Amino acid sequence: MVVLVAGYFFYEASGVIFSPDLKIFEPENGATITTTQMHIAGQTIPGLKVWVGGREFTANDKGIFEGIVPLSPGYNEIGISVKDRFGSETQKILKVFVK
Repeated sequence: MVVLVAGYFFYEASGVIFSPDLKIFEPENGATITTTQMHIAGQTIPGLKVWVGGREFTANDKGIFEGIVPLSPGYNEIGISVKDRFGSETQKILKVFVK
């Protein structure tokens, strides 16, 4: 019984202890693209808001988010962040070169 209670407590507390997972599927970090409009796609916890280069996207019921982000010609660093309801945040920097 103690193991079950401890397991349940850890499961519930994991949202407070750990930052939300953030995966970027597209584009790859360091990619070279030929257009100033970049399609981004990734995954996090369902329903969370994801900020990509100052634009807001919402993860669907499977945690998938996607959208279009404008870029400048040349080297670009795009900040990506997600914050859960407890205030835990995960940040990534995506580096992309536009020909």
